[in-house]
Amino acid sequence: MKKSLLRQLAVGGTLVAAIYAVPAQAAATRTWVSGVGDDLNPCSRTAPCKTFASAISKTAAGGEISVMDSGAFGAVTITQAVTINGEGNLAGILASISDGIIVNAGASDRVIIRDLQINGAGGGTKGITIIGGNVTIDNCLIYGFTAGGTGIDISAGSAAHIDIRDTSVTNTTNAVMAQASGGGVAVMSIDNMRINDAGTGLGGVSSNVFIVMRNSFIGFTGAAGILTSGGAASITVDHSELTHNIIAVNATGAGSTVRLNDVSIYENNTGLAISNGATIATAGNNKIAGSPGAATNGSVTNF
Repeated sequence: MKKSLLRQLAVGGTLVAAIYAVPAQAAATRTWVSGVGDDLNPCSRTAPCKTFASAISKTAAGGEISVMDSGAFGAVTITQAVTINGEGNLAGILASISDGIIVNAGASDRVIIRDLQINGAGGGTKGITIIGGNVTIDNCLIYGFTAGGTGIDISAGSAAHIDIRDTSVTNTTNAVMAQASGGGVAVMSIDNMRINDAGTGLGGVSSNVFIVMRNSFIGFTGAAGILTSGGAASITVDHSELTHNIIAVNATGAGSTVRLNDVSIYENNTGLAISNGATIATAGNNKIAGSPGAATNGSVTNF
């Protein structure tokens, strides 16, 4: 009788030890969010999460968060390689009192943000903030950051490589602003972007900022379509249109350069404004009409 009881206790103890030895669930390569999900779920296809923040905590580095159906999925901070893919749905982030997405990843971490709508609702600070990482923003709509906010803010404290494609930023105080500090470098490529109804459209506001924009539109800005200030930034604009801005191109950063190649500059209050020894360099094939005057204290050169 006593031996039988001891045997049962031993077996029970082994089972208890085995239960406690079960490892935590491993991060998944693909996770899912749904408008009717639950953040207590494992973020699987059959048990999706509710927010991007919960999903990213359960997603392996290099994995992907997919959106099952339309919904608002909350702000998120990204510190690893990951893809957030809202393709095929209305995948929204409401950022009325905060940043919508913060990317602070390593230089070799590939981050893809695809098919999202980020709404500042008149009070948000930034739609997307990038501090570091190799970041692609693809087919996104960012709007409503009107209380001094910025649609896409590059504040590179390390190496930040940014590729923006097929994306619109509208109804914001500033649309796209880039700066680098503390040894950081911001390198940005923009293709087929639409910026309108903003204070400043595209700004390079420090040294170590290198931007190329092509096949894009900037219009209806209350300050400048293109701005350099605060340092020797470089912005190249290629095959694009600047229209209905207070100043189409305002180069004010000492040592900064704005290059223009096949750019249409129509119906701006001022076409080209230069100060502090900045440079606007032209390929000689741009079209300027209805944009009187150039307030110059620098140089317009050819390249």
